[in-house]
Amino acid sequence: MDVAIASTIRNLPQRPLPLPQLYDEFFDDFLLADELGYSHIWQPEHHFAKDQHNPSALPVLAALARQTRRIRLGTYVLLLAFHHPILLAEEAAMIDILSHGRLDLAIGAGPMEAECEVFDIPRSETFGRTYEALQIVQKCWTEEEFSHHGKYFHFDNVRMTTKPVQRPHPPLFMAAVGPQSAKRAATRGYGLAMALGPAHNTYLDALEGSGRSLDDVKLVSGPVAVHIAETTEQAWDEAEEGLHAWISFYGDRGSPMAAGLPPVGELRKSDFTFGGMPFFVGSVEKVKQRMREFFAEAPLDELCLAFHHPGMSAEASRRAITLFAEEVMPEARTWGDRTRRPEPPQHSAIGPKGCGTDDARPSPWRAAARAQRMPQI
Repeated sequence: MDVAIASTIRNLPQRPLPLPQLYDEFFDDFLLADELGYSHIWQPEHHFAKDQHNPSALPVLAALARQTRRIRLGTYVLLLAFHHPILLAEEAAMIDILSHGRLDLAIGAGPMEAECEVFDIPRSETFGRTYEALQIVQKCWTEEEFSHHGKYFHFDNVRMTTKPVQRPHPPLFMAAVGPQSAKRAATRGYGLAMALGPAHNTYLDALEGSGRSLDDVKLVSGPVAVHIAETTEQAWDEAEEGLHAWISFYGDRGSPMAAGLPPVGELRKSDFTFGGMPFFVGSVEKVKQRMREFFAEAPLDELCLAFHHPGMSAEASRRAITLFAEEVMPEARTWGDRTRRPEPPQHSAIGPKGCGTDDARPSPWRAAARAQRMPQI
């Protein structure tokens, strides 16, 4: 499987860096990832966060389009209900041009309630708006002229003259965690972001029912938190506060996945998993072993890794990115069996920090898939 970087540009609220410095540090990470052979840089979108979570992926990707040469660039996820579909189609096409055809778009149909309130978009409309907007975006990219009259959007005689490099258009993914979205995404031929999640098998069934095959799509994991240092103690010392802040972001916005989050200092000792997925924190060998247990047979095309957790030093982040690329990635590229299906565990498969305790258990990724309700990054 491919290995992508999905680090979110965000501050540690209690020790914020000046935003220009913060963005410089993350861009250094991304340029390093391009050099080291990571497959993607994925960037998310959230709004009004106390950690100054980057509110728009597109400007970041546009800047990276001119500073990178090989790595693919993508939104993961773009909250399409908040975007004008024609403007998005134009801006995305420009990034595809600037990057010479390296853009992917992973879309999310479920923005947070607090964001919907400020944008004055009823949460009940976000699903319908998202899928209707995607139809318009695809028409902009593939048709010379079109009109559209739907439930939420009405346009006549649209002629978008700036087309993307990739034909028929940049790859589209849906971060589908519910059955309705999974079925719609598969029927339309979108790739699955949030693979291993609760809608994975629903997506596969709908894909087959629509006459498509796995060869037509890609399966991309949700965000997986990783940090590597010389020792496991050092790795936790560098990452624990930031990981706690990451989970707290969702807890502050009402997500049940943050329930039971231990305090800093206790998180490393606990069995806490985030949406069914543990944190992969430790020495090179420890991280490699635990990730092998989870992902060696996982039905994925790409594994998305979150490095550079809030408040972490730039040096620690770049070291972890480099160590993973040099010591773990060569093996990780041999992992994965995309033909498998996540199966319900026969019994408890998640032990301390997600490591199984029973040699007869099903593969850990199967248990994680059953439990996983991973957030948008």
